[in-house]
Amino acid sequence: NNILQLAKMTRTDLQPDLKSLTVAELMDGIQSKVSTQIESAGFEFKLLCGQDASQAKIKVNPDWLIQIMINLVDNAIKFSAKADNKVIELGCDFLDNGHIQFKVRDYGPGIAKDQMRKIFKLFYRTENELTRETVGTGIGLALAHQMTMNMKGKIDVVNVKPGAEFGIVFSLDN
Repeated sequence: NNILQLAKMTRTDLQPDLKSLTVAELMDGIQSKVSTQIESAGFEFKLLCGQDASQAKIKVNPDWLIQIMINLVDNAIKFSAKADNKVIELGCDFLDNGHIQFKVRDYGPGIAKDQMRKIFKLFYRTENELTRETVGTGIGLALAHQMTMNMKGKIDVVNVKPGAEFGIVFSLDN
């Protein structure tokens, strides 16, 4: 699915069909798509969304946002499979600058500092080709990045102790 979506986006300059929705509506859709994925992988699922953030409205393509979150959750599961704390957190926060941030956090080893900017490049894989322990194509994060940018958002990653946290930021729909 990621490959097909990426091919469509690059071939036709596919633009998102944006809808104004509350963060609560979006989080409900995301939760229904990722909770089973998380729990069947043996992880605990935590949803952390403040009341002020959940009532805010943003303009996004809900299908694209769900796909982005599925890709981020998939990576969180893959790269924290050996973590002591098998938890995936999804959250949303209202930022002071009139933006909403969606977050996906794992409790794995985090991402090497020299890899932080490279991971959003198409086909980039962080692990050595010969010793790689995870499967994948290196398309998921590139697609998430492209979809976020096409919806006028920003995606980033930070290391937290322990683990990694991806954040996707969108402006409020006024």
